[in-house]
Amino acid sequence: GDVDQDKDVTILDATAIQRHLASLPTTAYNEKAADADEDSKVTILDVTAIQRHLASLPTNNNIGKPIA
Repeated sequence: GDVDQDKDVTILDATAIQRHLASLPTTAYNEKAADADEDSKVTILDVTAIQRHLASLPTNNNIGKPIA
C-alpha cells in the first residue's frame, strides 16, 4: 500500500498507481507495494483496495504493514 515509500498509506499512494497505469511519470513507485490486493498484478483494483483501507472499509488486512 505504501507505493511512494513515505512510510504512510495515503491517497497519494492510490494516485501513484493510477499515474503508473496511465503511463504518466511518478516520483516514487514500489511495484510490490502497489499490489495492494496481493493478486500478483497491479490494476485499478489495487487503487480501490487502498481507498477502502483509507475509508476504514473491509479490504486486505495487510495494507499498511511492512512488506515481507
